[in-house]
Amino acid sequence: MLGIAIILGCSNTFTGKIAVKGNEPFTYLVLVTDNGDMKITGPLANKLREDFQGRRVTVKGSIVKEGKGFMLLPELEVTEIVDGGE
Repeated sequence: MLGIAIILGCSNTFTGKIAVKGNEPFTYLVLVTDNGDMKITGPLANKLREDFQGRRVTVKGSIVKEGKGFMLLPELEVTEIVDGGE
């Protein structure tokens, strides 16, 4: 949690697998990383959902909302797709 608080608001790169989680109609897009899941927001969320689901990607963005507890994930606003994987 401390690492997320430090990068809150700073643009960084993140690598992980794009996945859709939850149950309809309450699904949400996440970047699954070694350090846990981050909910994806921002203008590139739909592109990531449609074109990169299930793929390992590297994105650039900022943590715009800190996660609190088990159910509230940190929110990652993606501003650039650095590497779209294979």
